[in-house]
Amino acid sequence: MLDGVEGLEGRLSALLSAAWDDDVRVRNLFRFHGGAARETWRFCAEGARRSQWLVMRRDPVSSLIRTSRSAEFHALGRAFAAGLPVPEPLILDRDGERLGTPGFIMACVDGGRAAGLFEADPYGMHARRLGESLFRAIGLLHAVPVSDADRRLLPLHDPRARLEHWASELEAHALGPQPIARAALRWLRAHCPASPGPAALVHGDFRSGNFLFGEDGKLVAILDWEMAHVGDPMEDLAWAADPLWSHGERGPEEAGRIGALLPLEPAIAIWEAASGRRFDRASWTWWRLFAGFQGLVIWLTSGFEVASLRAVDPVLAFSAYYPYRFHNHQVAAMLHALA
Repeated sequence: MLDGVEGLEGRLSALLSAAWDDDVRVRNLFRFHGGAARETWRFCAEGARRSQWLVMRRDPVSSLIRTSRSAEFHALGRAFAAGLPVPEPLILDRDGERLGTPGFIMACVDGGRAAGLFEADPYGMHARRLGESLFRAIGLLHAVPVSDADRRLLPLHDPRARLEHWASELEAHALGPQPIARAALRWLRAHCPASPGPAALVHGDFRSGNFLFGEDGKLVAILDWEMAHVGDPMEDLAWAADPLWSHGERGPEEAGRIGALLPLEPAIAIWEAASGRRFDRASWTWWRLFAGFQGLVIWLTSGFEVASLRAVDPVLAFSAYYPYRFHNHQVAAMLHALA
C-alpha cells in the first residue's frame, strides 16, 4: 500500500527541496482519477525563491499495463525538445526511492480539457482545426530521427515484436479461453507485415482522451506517453482510428471521422506532410485488427487485476466490462470480414 496524501506531500517536499536547494512546501495536492494505469497528482510547490504548479506520475500498486517511468520520461523529453505540445519533464525518480514507487515530476499545463469516452461530438465546430493540429503533431513526432539513446531507453518493437508483446500479456492475464482474441492472434501472426520504412518514435496510446484542447479548438497538450516505444508509426494511426475512440461516430472505413475529428484521408495527408513518410495502405488492415486485439488484451488485464483482488479501482472494473465487450465484438466482426 502506498502512503496517503500526507505521506506523499512529505515525499514531494523532500524531493523538490533537494532539487531546488530550497525549503519547499507542497499544497493543494489533488489526484486525477481519469486513468487507471498510473497515479497522476497535481500540486503547487512553494519555496522561498520560486513557486510552480507541477504534476507527478508514479507507478500504482497495481495497473492494467506494465510500463517504465524512465521510458515515459525519456519519450516526453524527446517530444518536448522537438517542439511538440507536451508537458516539460523535470525530475525522474527512476527507482522510486523518493516517491515510493518509480515516477517523475513534470510541469503542469494550464488550461484545456480532455474529451470523455461517452461524450458525443466533444469538439463541435473546432473538430477540423483540432484534428489538423493533432495529426500534424504526431507526424512531427514520427519525423524525429531515432537516436542511440532512444534505442537504449525505449522498448524496440517492430510489428512482430509488438504483436508478441501483447501475446505474452494475453497468456499472462486471460482468465478464460478468449476465442476471439486467440483467433485474432493467429491471423495477425500469419499476416504480420514488415515495417515500410525506418523505425520511428511511437506514442503508443495516441487517441481521443489523451490530449487537452481549449474552448477555441487549440491543441494544448498531448499526454500519457507511458506506452512510447521505437516502432512502426502506423500503430499510432490505427489506434487513433479505433472506433472505441470515435464518440459514437462510424469508423473511418465507413466515411466517419477518426476520433470525431477528421475523415481518414485528410488525416493521412496532414500526417504525411508533417512526417515525411508515406501511409502504408498494404498494412492498414493488419494494424486496424492489431489495434482491436491490443485493446482486448488491455481490458483483459484490467479484469485480471480486479478478479485477483490486486486492485479496487472502479476504472479497472469498468474497463473489463464495456471496452472489453466493445472490442470483442469489433474484433469478431473484423475477423468475419477477413474470412
